[in-house]
Amino acid sequence: MAAIPTSRLGWLLRRLSRISPAEVPYRVHGVLRAAAQGRGWFDAARVPADAADAGWGPSWLSAPADAGGRAEVLAAADALIAGGVPVFDTVVPLEDGAPAWNRDPRTGTEIPLSFGLDIDFRHLGDGLDIKYLWELNRHVWWVPLAQAWQVSGQARYLALLGRLIDSWLDACPYARGANWSSPVEHGIRLINWSIVWHLTGGADGPLFAGAAGGARRARWLACIYQHIRFASDNYSFHSSSDNHLIGEAAGVYVGAVTWDRWTPVRALGRRAAAILEQEIVRQYAPDGVNLEQALCYHKFSLEFLLASRLAGAAAGQRFSAAFDRRMHAALLFLAAMLDRHGRVAPIGDADDGKVFRLAGDGAGTPYEAMLAAGARLYQAPLLQAKLDALGSAATPARSSLRVPAPVAVDSPAAWPTLFADGGYLVADHGPAADAALRLIMDVGPLGYNRIAGHGHADALALLLAAEGEDFLIDPGTYCYNAAPALRHYFRGTAAHNTVQIDADDQSVYGGSFLWLRDVASRVHRHQDDGALLRIEASHDGYLRLADPLRHVRGVTLDRAAGVLAVEDRFECGAAHQAALHWHFAPHCRLEADGAAWLAHGAGATLRIEFDAPGCSVTLVCGQQQPPLGWCSPRFYERQPCPVLRVAGPVDAGSRLRSRFTLLPR
Repeated sequence: MAAIPTSRLGWLLRRLSRISPAEVPYRVHGVLRAAAQGRGWFDAARVPADAADAGWGPSWLSAPADAGGRAEVLAAADALIAGGVPVFDTVVPLEDGAPAWNRDPRTGTEIPLSFGLDIDFRHLGDGLDIKYLWELNRHVWWVPLAQAWQVSGQARYLALLGRLIDSWLDACPYARGANWSSPVEHGIRLINWSIVWHLTGGADGPLFAGAAGGARRARWLACIYQHIRFASDNYSFHSSSDNHLIGEAAGVYVGAVTWDRWTPVRALGRRAAAILEQEIVRQYAPDGVNLEQALCYHKFSLEFLLASRLAGAAAGQRFSAAFDRRMHAALLFLAAMLDRHGRVAPIGDADDGKVFRLAGDGAGTPYEAMLAAGARLYQAPLLQAKLDALGSAATPARSSLRVPAPVAVDSPAAWPTLFADGGYLVADHGPAADAALRLIMDVGPLGYNRIAGHGHADALALLLAAEGEDFLIDPGTYCYNAAPALRHYFRGTAAHNTVQIDADDQSVYGGSFLWLRDVASRVHRHQDDGALLRIEASHDGYLRLADPLRHVRGVTLDRAAGVLAVEDRFECGAAHQAALHWHFAPHCRLEADGAAWLAHGAGATLRIEFDAPGCSVTLVCGQQQPPLGWCSPRFYERQPCPVLRVAGPVDAGSRLRSRFTLLPR
């Protein structure tokens, strides 16, 4: 795995190599626009007067009616006040009632208040990852404080919110500092500000009582206008139009609906709605798979779309039937990927990001919460069946979302196994996802929009659960910017349950959010009669080698026998070095059993047999150089996990066979 230069110039040159000629004018315009705004031209420093018919948008939220939900809300708010704000692997104390908004929570480094668009947040150096600062400033954690005031009426919650608003406005002036460097962050803040605004009583709420409250409202409204303008002025189009564009447009739309004050913003709101209509069908395949090939971002974009859908419905504005069809499909795919615990595998980038989360909703995970909202939004029996099978406590009485009457959609009668458009096989997920062997296979592309910013080089990778217990896993993400070597490892082919050729990734690594070559997969055969599942697929990532190689994987799942058989073969002209990796969950204990291996879980055991002539089989766990045998259960957390590595020379006649058998208890 070759080292990648981390300089800003090197990254910029690699990034430019992946744009189309049509994108060049957009990039030039962006540079000129930023330069002008940095000098105070064409910016939003001056807020226009209210429109003659200015109004306030109706709320899309309410208090949870359930007593248990109200208790959870108060517990969440009190935990924040007492313990501080959790940000990944650290906790930010509320110093004098508010955090240091421009200080990196992890290192304590203060980020200067220079012009935001000039800050190179990808290359801050000194182990800094801007994600920490942004996470704190998304204000998702303000929501339980607003909920706590709403359900209790206790002044201490409202007083803390007032201090937080005032301190943020003081510390983060328009267009200055890291909190004005990425417009998707403005989209997230606008949505959480909308929630807080509505939950605390809106324009005439007690936050704005008296002269001081009136001044706070005027300052906040000015900043809201500037947020709407900043996000809409700096939309992420062309090769950057991934979840960022959806998030920016969602923030603008929710902002325009919530604060219907300014004539120019109304046009921006209509444009944002059009962008959301366009991007949901661009970024989600017809079968519902998000084309970024990252399940965390599948859910993340859905949260933006849900907020827009609900805010619009409250204001009497409807999105199209095509929007609802695609959103429903995306929810069905998400439901298919949920395991019996309401979790999904960390396929692709997983940074634990969320747009908003309302405490007390009864959901065990954000994915379950999204599914619960979808089951209320659409007449979709499969969504409700999955919730019921999970034993979810996320009922309408526990929810603070005002969901309109359910929309009838064309819902399938049974779960699909192959999501062919987006590129996933999901075998035996069922309502409860509790089959003896549960298989997921990646048969999709590398990622979205040429750069595949959140995709991993994991074509044909497999995940396997036995009796509801994880065995073969996706190791996750770990980090974004602060540890380049580990960022590369977790995105690379060696960190996934597939075959690596000549110690190289399936694509050419260009940087933390950049791949330099597309990778496409193709399903050659798929049969499933309920007892026996067979699939054969290939990918073209290694056709770029001096001796082009195509990796072909055949998989057979025998449900009755409890056997998964995998055969890897190679279409090539010469010999290559192959390394097949099988990554096991960290709780699994592996031991040799003659020529075979046993993987012991908490309640199930797999026997693993290999037929790989000329290859060695070794057990690796927590290796530092080169990295191997690591998994990341949460962002910025990693721990050792056992990996079986099958390595040796292969050619066109080679077959690497792996057999996993579930042993009787």
